[in-house]
Amino acid sequence: MKNLIIYRTAFAVLLFTFLSCSDDDTVVTPGTLESKIDEYLDLNQSADQPGLSIAVRRDGQVIYQGNAGIARFDVDQTINSNTQFRTGSISKPITAIAIMQLVEEGELNLSDKLLTFYPELPASFEEITIDHLLSHRSGLLDYIDDNSDLAALNDLNMQDALDFISSPSSGFENLVFEPGTMGRYSNTGYVLLALVVEKVTGSSLPEYLDQHIFHPAGMNNTFVISEDEHLGDNGENYALSLGNNLNVLGFNSLIYGASGVVSTASDMMLFVESLLGNEIVSQETLDVMTQSRGSVPNIETDYGLGWLTGTGTYWHTGFITDPNDFWHSGGFDGYQTVLSINPDLDLEVIILTNGGNDTKEKMWDILELTRNHYK
Repeated sequence: MKNLIIYRTAFAVLLFTFLSCSDDDTVVTPGTLESKIDEYLDLNQSADQPGLSIAVRRDGQVIYQGNAGIARFDVDQTINSNTQFRTGSISKPITAIAIMQLVEEGELNLSDKLLTFYPELPASFEEITIDHLLSHRSGLLDYIDDNSDLAALNDLNMQDALDFISSPSSGFENLVFEPGTMGRYSNTGYVLLALVVEKVTGSSLPEYLDQHIFHPAGMNNTFVISEDEHLGDNGENYALSLGNNLNVLGFNSLIYGASGVVSTASDMMLFVESLLGNEIVSQETLDVMTQSRGSVPNIETDYGLGWLTGTGTYWHTGFITDPNDFWHSGGFDGYQTVLSINPDLDLEVIILTNGGNDTKEKMWDILELTRNHYK
């Protein structure tokens, strides 16, 4: 299972039956964006099934917010703009921003070695730098995808994760390649980045993000799953996976950094506004983060520092990405999410879903619909 699952499905080929084509096959897209998305949802999303929360921002203004489907069946809760979802790998650019804030403050350098902070890790990690971890060029195995016993991750906390990676019996000392020479998506790297933030600041990553990103941006309904907090502990306005499960995969890991951020479509729009307004990192830093460090073949994309980039020729090129785009999708335990930023169109799209593969298809469809409306 990959936290980041990105591919174009055959369903997308059938997209937008309500759009008409002229004789020269040019797609005609009359109507407002709101009417198009609402019509798509009316045709494809049942009110009594897990669904989606959608927010679209253009030219600095939120121009669409809409929701459809069930957040959780146990209390007959429908999805609204403040429904909280696990965001999966959208957590990665947020963790990366925490690292880059520390770089801006002179507390870290991208060239710093991981073992400087955690010398108890295997000696084979000697050449791994902060830059390698951010760009998935460390050569590290993945604690989820390379793990044959996912049940062992149940209730695993951050110290447990560090002990596991450090243990000779775990096999993590065997790197897939020499750091910096290739790309391979690894959730492990972002768990280690969270631990670096904690070592440098003396605060847990959930505390740090709340103080330096969430609170300054006004993201009052956003938090990180922590070692003493499970999704659903704080109330009922949470979207459960497939509407009725906390842990479809059979484990409820408390590890964060690679995932763990819980948020809403409204809060994620506030995050985008703060990010693009250079309130949480400078424009210079954001430019560095969104430049490709190279291909990451196992997820079919180029990657910068915490962000997927629109460069390269992949399944999503011209479909949901353009060359100057930066974005991230997430998949965790039935939750499927995407945050897309297109600077050329001045367009940002957030879609959070809890319906597994069904709503994942709808997520890509709505993203493509939105982009095509403004092209």
